[in-house]
Amino acid sequence: MSELKNASEKSARYITSLQQNKAITEEYYKKSVAKTEQQKFTEKLLKDSRYDFSTIADVACGAGTLSYHLSKLYPDAQFYLSDLNPDALELARQLCPGDRFHFDLDSIFEMKSAPRNFFDAVFCWQTLLMLDQPEEIINTLLLLPRKGGKIFIMSLFNVERDVDILANFIDHTRTGNKTADTISYNTYSQFTVRKWLAGKAESFVIHPFHPETDFYYEGRGLGSNTVQAGDIRLQVSGGYLMNWGLLEITK
Repeated sequence: MSELKNASEKSARYITSLQQNKAITEEYYKKSVAKTEQQKFTEKLLKDSRYDFSTIADVACGAGTLSYHLSKLYPDAQFYLSDLNPDALELARQLCPGDRFHFDLDSIFEMKSAPRNFFDAVFCWQTLLMLDQPEEIINTLLLLPRKGGKIFIMSLFNVERDVDILANFIDHTRTGNKTADTISYNTYSQFTVRKWLAGKAESFVIHPFHPETDFYYEGRGLGSNTVQAGDIRLQVSGGYLMNWGLLEITK
């Protein structure tokens, strides 16, 4: 319990850091309004799988860009967005107006306001890699979908080796980062995911993601760029290989 409390406190410090760098944070949140390669990849997978969802949870939703795009794919679905950052939720409310979008200020470690065993699909985007106690996050997310429902987690995964990589970053280019807060970019193996889900889920699969187009970053800090490796593109940020993948869990 004390470890979970420490993780929640670290999450709160991370939110405070985001709020101290409002301009950078807002730019980061809003950039996905233009559909990203990850969004295109996800929508193709959902269409190819012919998934039909009527209740969707977007956990740690940021500015709501994921729900914004999914709402076009599922025009009759109800969306439940939650985040610990009130600034992010305000942006999400602006981006996703209407009575089929519902918003809650909530921690990914607790999700006190979200109904249990209810959702057809639960999405958690680019969050698992940044927070401590990932198994506790998985356990919380598993409370939300109905039996047979889906959880989709976009994060960093090692599908080639049973090796986890736990990495802490300090981006000295961020203005106002006087306390040198660390950002975690943790990569988890299929071995670890299987251990997390043992006896808790019907099945899981990790869909590796590689960008379909080149993108460049010429500044310093954690901006991402692609490098060619044979017939695939790899994404690198701050010199670190970003092994993005979409973890699909069936409850």
